[in-house]
Amino acid sequence: MSKQIKAVSITVAVAMLALMGAACGKADDKKAADGGQGAASGASAANGGVYPENGLPKDQKVTLKVGFFESGMGREWFDYAMDSFKKKFPNVSFEVVYSPKIDTIIGTKISAGNDQDMFDLFSGSIPGGVEPVVAAGKLEPQEDLWDRKAYDGGGKTLKEIALDGEYVSAPRVLGKTYALPNAGTSAGLMFDKNMFVKNGWNQNPKTWEEFLKLCEDIKAKGIIPITFPGQYPGYLDYAFGVWKQFELAEINGNLKTFEDNYRNFKLPQHLAPENIERWNRVFEMGKKGYFPEGVAALNHTQSQMQVLQGKAAMVSSGTWVQNEMKESTPKEFKWGFMAVPMSSKPGSTIYVRLSAGNGNYIWAAKPELNKKWAKEFNVWLWNLDVQTMIADKGGMLPVRKDFSDDPVRASKIQDAPKAMYDYMKTNKVMLESGFRNVSLTDPAYQQSNKVMNEAVTQIALGKQDPMPVLQEAEALLKKAIEAAAK
Repeated sequence: MSKQIKAVSITVAVAMLALMGAACGKADDKKAADGGQGAASGASAANGGVYPENGLPKDQKVTLKVGFFESGMGREWFDYAMDSFKKKFPNVSFEVVYSPKIDTIIGTKISAGNDQDMFDLFSGSIPGGVEPVVAAGKLEPQEDLWDRKAYDGGGKTLKEIALDGEYVSAPRVLGKTYALPNAGTSAGLMFDKNMFVKNGWNQNPKTWEEFLKLCEDIKAKGIIPITFPGQYPGYLDYAFGVWKQFELAEINGNLKTFEDNYRNFKLPQHLAPENIERWNRVFEMGKKGYFPEGVAALNHTQSQMQVLQGKAAMVSSGTWVQNEMKESTPKEFKWGFMAVPMSSKPGSTIYVRLSAGNGNYIWAAKPELNKKWAKEFNVWLWNLDVQTMIADKGGMLPVRKDFSDDPVRASKIQDAPKAMYDYMKTNKVMLESGFRNVSLTDPAYQQSNKVMNEAVTQIALGKQDPMPVLQEAEALLKKAIEAAAK
């Protein structure tokens, strides 16, 4: 384990290490010719009693114990997925625990140290973080699933049908995927399309200069160009976050070096040229009055209400905003989406935030056949009918780039995520999650973040030069990185 990876919870990590000896051995997973996970052995294979889609035995009953995080997406889409999976593979059944606090249940099971009682697969967060559990060898890697052929992908792999940038930016630990994403959200600047049409405003600025002109046009009408919740300053990152640093790095021809530094916590970070540039741009916008004076007092619903009420033109938020504000949204309102272009050259790549997740972890110390079927189910969640349920009932972004090829299917996507999809069609977009390969646990790391968060609103109002803040944050981060290396 790298010295840079520190256990977020020593108690959890010790419990994990104590369980390692109980882990089952791994069998050889041979891929079937049609892209299946592996061939069965023994009597089932000899008698031809295997599914041609994946090479798994038909005559061995398997019950998968599932821990389901019951969130704003609801459970209807997941129940549908399980029902359709059982129809296709009747020897597989599910036992599900639904809970909005599934992470607490998972933490209790981890602490108990009983592999047999643990879920075969589960969603939600892991108390103490993913890293210590991976370090203890208790989660099954799922990186191989990206090369699996989709059940309805016309022979294409998940990697091939994934949204552009999704595979590259999928969250990983030490280079491996441990929860294959099955849904996503995106973020940027959300606005009312009808308001933009009425005022003749540019809904799709192609350059930084066009974007600034849009802000000036909006301000000239006595309307706030961009709002965000100052109580939760991280919301500004949805439009101006690390994805803009990636974009600037590509413009500067420095993408490879920047990405290596960023992913692996190599200095510079706060003082990286790309980070200095993005904060200077926010600072200059603030001096021009493009953010509301009272932004520090706003929470996220209040800032979004400013757009619904026509007091602000755009809000830094995400495609989930439609579900979140559905009770307050006027009937005539129609959500639009744009990203902030950093280049002065039309047609340049625009980096957009993607949070691709909602995946299921698989417990490594489970019978091999259970793990194989759990992986099959994770692949099944990429089926277009399941993705339609995720979009329609869950209000999330589908993970497949061919999803909107069918107009009927595309109509199931809510207006806000659909606007993001439309934006991708008319711009050269790269999706980026902003994941890190390593984590820092030294208190100086949190102090560094605190310094930045406390300065965001003042920078956005043009009242705080970002450079001194970035220098202070960098010094604290340097301490955290040095502590991790010891």
